[in-house]
Amino acid sequence: MLTLFKSVVLMVCEMCGKNVTFCRKVIIEGVLLEVCTECAKFGTEAEKGKTAIPGPKPIIEQRLERREKRSKPKDVYSEGGAEELVEDYAARVRNARSRIGMTQKELAMKLNEKQTIISKVESGTMRPDEKLIKKLQKELKIVLKERAPGEIAARSTSSTSGALTLADLIKSKKE
Repeated sequence: MLTLFKSVVLMVCEMCGKNVTFCRKVIIEGVLLEVCTECAKFGTEAEKGKTAIPGPKPIIEQRLERREKRSKPKDVYSEGGAEELVEDYAARVRNARSRIGMTQKELAMKLNEKQTIISKVESGTMRPDEKLIKKLQKELKIVLKERAPGEIAARSTSSTSGALTLADLIKSKKE
């Protein structure tokens, strides 16, 4: 992996992850790695023109790829299935439970939760987590997660490039 830093090409040691200006090709436990001079002592110098034995990616390379993937910002507007908890979730849960004729204690027992949790959800003092939302939706046969209405408006008013700008947000707030 190469990184450009003030017109100096930096390489990443595949063993320790350190940014260095020079890497050596070394075979460590049958795998050809490009490592810094400090890590080169753990293996044998690779011969010129000889390639590594094909196998799984070195663990450092896998970790660096995962780190790079995590560090990329997510565009919440490009993800199609982004759903949020509805604002009136407390009333929906309370109405559905009373419509079925179930007490908070009975619902809590069916969901394997404490009655205080159900009470807090129904009063709106606690937002349920994903697991509890799924349990409530299944047991009470209600919908607690919907697509955010602002997202649809923002997409329709966004510029031709598809990126959401500050002006788009201001326009959607005025409408």
